[in-house]
Amino acid sequence: MILTGVDNNHEDLLPWWLNNAIKHNTNENIGVWDLGMSSAMRERIQKEYPNVWLSIALPKNTSSGWFYKLHAVIDAPEKRVAWLDVDCEILTSIEDVFDLVPPEMIGLTRDWVRGNWWATGVIVVNDRPDLLYKWNERLLRNDGIRGDQEALQDLIGNNIHEEIQELPQDYQWLRISLNSGHDSPTKKVIHWTGPVGRKHIVDVRMKVKQ
Repeated sequence: MILTGVDNNHEDLLPWWLNNAIKHNTNENIGVWDLGMSSAMRERIQKEYPNVWLSIALPKNTSSGWFYKLHAVIDAPEKRVAWLDVDCEILTSIEDVFDLVPPEMIGLTRDWVRGNWWATGVIVVNDRPDLLYKWNERLLRNDGIRGDQEALQDLIGNNIHEEIQELPQDYQWLRISLNSGHDSPTKKVIHWTGPVGRKHIVDVRMKVKQ
C-alpha cells in the first residue's frame, strides 16, 4: 500500500497527491489516513476516489495531525506500506521500493541538508519492526518535539541503525537540493518541504496537467 495522511491544515494538497500516486502506481493499493480532515474533504475523497482506502477519522488532539503519522503506518491495513507525506510529488512508479527493504527494517533516505539526518517524508516497511514502535512512542510524548524527523533524531541520532535500510536518494529528492542546483534525472519523488515548497505546489505543480 502507498499511503499518506492529512489533517485540515494540509488537505488541499490531497487530490493532487492522489492523482500522482494513482497515475504511476497501478499495481499497489492507495490509502489515506484521516488525521483530522474536514467533513467536506472526506466526502470528496469518498466520492471522487472510490477505490482509495480511507481510514476512520482520528480525533485531532494536537495542533498537527503529523503526530499520528507513525500510528498510521503501524495500523495500516496492509503489511507492506510506503508512507509519503502529502507534499511529496510522485513522478513515476515507486512499487519497486518494497524490494529494497529487508524484513524487520525501515526504509529511509538521508537528509543531507540537515547534517545527514534520516529523512522521514518517505517511510517504507514490509512489516512492523521494533524501532517503528519506539519511534512512535517518542513522537507521541508530545513534549515539545517538533515532529517525526526530530523524534527519530532524538531517539537514534543520524547513526547507522540495524533496523534502518538506507534508500537511494531518488526515492525522496528534497526541494532544497533542487534549489541548490543538485538534480537527478532518475528521481522518483520530490519532497516539496516547508511553506516554500507548499507554495510551489499550489502555485505551480497543481496547475500542471496530469
